[in-house]
Amino acid sequence: MFLLTVAWRNLWRHRRRSLITASAMGLGMALCMFTIALTDGMYAQMFDVMVTQNLGHAQVHHPDYPAKKGLHDTVPGASALVGRLDQLPQVRGLTPRLFGFALAGGDDKSAGVRLIGVQPAREEGVTHASKRVVGGRFLADDVAQEAVLGDELMDELKLDLGEQIVVIGQSAMGAMASDLYTIVGTVHTGSTAIDRGAVYLHQSDLQDFLDLPDQVHEIVVVGEDAELAPALAASILGVTDPDDPPLVRTWTEADPQAAQMLGMQDASKVIMLGIVFSVAALGVLNTMLMAVFERTRELGVMRALGLTPSQLLRLVLVEAVLLTTLSAAVGLVLGAALDWWVITEGINFAGADGKGMTYQGITLDPIIHGVFDPTGVVLTLVMMFGISVAAAIWPAIRAARLQPVDAMRHV
Repeated sequence: MFLLTVAWRNLWRHRRRSLITASAMGLGMALCMFTIALTDGMYAQMFDVMVTQNLGHAQVHHPDYPAKKGLHDTVPGASALVGRLDQLPQVRGLTPRLFGFALAGGDDKSAGVRLIGVQPAREEGVTHASKRVVGGRFLADDVAQEAVLGDELMDELKLDLGEQIVVIGQSAMGAMASDLYTIVGTVHTGSTAIDRGAVYLHQSDLQDFLDLPDQVHEIVVVGEDAELAPALAASILGVTDPDDPPLVRTWTEADPQAAQMLGMQDASKVIMLGIVFSVAALGVLNTMLMAVFERTRELGVMRALGLTPSQLLRLVLVEAVLLTTLSAAVGLVLGAALDWWVITEGINFAGADGKGMTYQGITLDPIIHGVFDPTGVVLTLVMMFGISVAAAIWPAIRAARLQPVDAMRHV
């Protein structure tokens, strides 16, 4: 209690210096909290586009499909397998998909497209596809020769809702395939590949087009949490045919590049905090060194009166902790205000074309909203106190090594 009282009084001997240091450190902490919330919002969008909408937590394929992308490389016993997967307690949703490539167009323009055959109700349950619709609606549950296009593809082909799109390709049997579909909606997913070149069809329509009855190329499965994907994959493999098992992979195995990119989130936080608080530590070092130099005689008297070197060392460290606590209080107030603003209002990153930033094939929303994560605040506080106390160790050791006679002669 004695050291705490003396340290608090010493801190306010130079009120201006202490307040400037605390304000600077607090502002640094607030900016870190703001940046972490904004970065978490950006990564949340990327995770939603890359994992939730496309990869899922686990994927089921024919063993040859990921490498060859062959039309005949479909999941063996797909319908029966989907039924068994629905019974797994770890599964929160699944959507089977069928893929194909074709030439699609209207009266004047055409483009190569990727056909994606989905079961609308299941796709909605996993990816909330209707929320990505920016015009019209998503596919109806009943088969009705309908199509939903990526918004950029729609603009490129100069088509409108209600018009028909002609699709020409090749069936799995090698024969020419063509059909007409009525455009009922357009979507913006944030995935450049889908928005620029995808056509969603009802799965039954695409199965007829490709001559692949009751067959799919992939089953995307979503569980309780992405971190539990390995256990989910093991459960899926447990209900497959042991004589002819499909390829079951977690999302990190299916797309290691995406996993690596999303895994940079925590590393980027630590690097940013390290840089900011290393600069802030210089302020603590300066404040503590000045305090020791200015009070050399006083510290010598205290040593002569019986304070041990370890007590002097703890005294300086306690002052640093109190200064950091004051800084943390300022930072938490400012940081909470900035976090509230970026979460509720967001920041507009729209370019001249009105679209958001594009990174690794992912187009983010023009307005990015922050996401609050308590671990970010805890990490900020821990690093702030850790670096500040570390910066005060040198002045504390210098104070502890003072000899009473020499210190009292100091002018």
